Amino acid sequence: MKKTYKISNGLAFFEQKDLQMLREKAAEGWMAESFKGGLYTFTKSTPEDVIFSIDYYELTPEDEEEYYELFASSGWKHVCSHTGIHLFKAAPGTPPIYSDAASKTDQVKRSSKPVYIVTIAVFLFTIITLAFMKLTEGSLHLAGKIGFFISIVFFIPMLMTSMAIFIQLLKAQKLSKN
Repeated sequence: MKKTYKISNGLAFFEQKDLQMLREKAAEGWMAESFKGGLYTFTKSTPEDVIFSIDYYELTPEDEEEYYELFASSGWKHVCSHTGIHLFKAAPGTPPIYSDAASKTDQVKRSSKPVYIVTIAVFLFTIITLAFMKLTEGSLHLAGKIGFFISIVFFIPMLMTSMAIFIQLLKAQKLSKN
């Protein structure tokens, strides 16, 4: 079975751009099969005119069936899930999963929690390695220096992602007040 891959634009920054890309790939005959670590996997299929939506929700195995049935009753078919991110597809014109400002605010809140937790963990690791770098000498200093630079590589993108989600949350809350 033919497969192709495409890197996400970053759901925190460009969710709509990703959804449009998924729609275009489906129209070309490449259906999203999975989404892991920011990488979409597509398999060759019959071209479809479909729209996509993403939901963020940590499911327990007991909740899965009810969760997917809820979306199916609204016309959305489950495509794939990974670490609380669920991709759905539907025919064009299907009402959006989040049709009001309050539900959009709830969606952004659910998506923000794991990002904030990872950002804080990486920040703490950065501080610890910085302390090692500043307070030690010799091989521990070198280990702290290497750890600090590695943590910075992860911390900066996580900080930017957290800020993007925070801005989305502010926008969603502003819309729900209007």
